[in-house]
Amino acid sequence: MAWISDAILWLYDHQRWVFVVLLALCVLQLFLFWRAQTHLRYTAFSIERENIVAARNRSLTLAVLWAALMAAALLSNTFLAPNLTDLFGAAPTPTIPLPTSTPAPTVTPELVLPGLESPTPEAALGPTPSRTPVPAGGAGCLFPLATITSPIPGAILAGEVEVRGAANIENFAFYVVEISTLGENWLTVITSQPDSEGHMLPVIDGVLGKWDTRLQEPGDYALRLVVYDAAGNHPVPCTIPITIAPLIEPTDTPFP
Repeated sequence: MAWISDAILWLYDHQRWVFVVLLALCVLQLFLFWRAQTHLRYTAFSIERENIVAARNRSLTLAVLWAALMAAALLSNTFLAPNLTDLFGAAPTPTIPLPTSTPAPTVTPELVLPGLESPTPEAALGPTPSRTPVPAGGAGCLFPLATITSPIPGAILAGEVEVRGAANIENFAFYVVEISTLGENWLTVITSQPDSEGHMLPVIDGVLGKWDTRLQEPGDYALRLVVYDAAGNHPVPCTIPITIAPLIEPTDTPFP
C-alpha cells in the first residue's frame, strides 16, 4: 500500500499543475463536442453523421472523465492527504508552519531618584533599571510662577523645614509639595491652605508650607512643587535634590 500513499503525496505536492492539465483537457473535449454538434446539424449523409456522432460522444465521455479526475484529485487532497497516518500508517502531509510574531516583553521604566534603589523583581525581564538622579541644579524650576526658592538644590535638611517659593499660575487651583519615594511614587508633605472662605490661596514669593523631615528616613531624596490650574493641568514640576540628615538632639554636658 506504500505506492498508494506515495501517489497521494505526489498528487498533493503537484496539485496545481494537475488541476491545470485536467482542466485544459476537459475544456478541449467540450470544444470538440460543441464543434461535432455544430457539424451534425449540417450533415445529410448517414455515414458521415455516424462518424460525427461517434466523435461527439467520445468528446463528451472524455470531458466527463477529466472532470471526474479533477473531482477525485480534489477529494484526495482534502480528505486523504491530511490523514495518511490514520489510513495507511504513512507520515502525515507536511504542513509548513507560518511564522508567528512574538511580542517582546514590555518593560516599564522606573524613575530611580537619588539615594533610593528601585526594587528589582526576581523574574524581571530586560535591562536592569539604572539610577536616574535629579540634576544637581534641579529641574523645571525656571518658571517663576511655579518654583521652589528655598531650600536650594543639594541642601542638607534636618528637623522642621520652611519651604518657600511661588505658586501663582493663571487660573490657579492649588499646589502640593511632594517628596520622592521608590520608583515614580511621590508622597505629599505640604498642601496649599484655604482662606476663611475655603478658597485656595496662591503664593507669590512666600512660604509654601512647613515640613517635618524627621518623618522620613535620612538619605537622598527629591523634593518637588506641582501647581495645578482649574482644569487640572500643571507646568513642569520644579524638582530639586535634597539630603535629609539625622537630627542630632542636644545633650546636656555636665560641668566638672
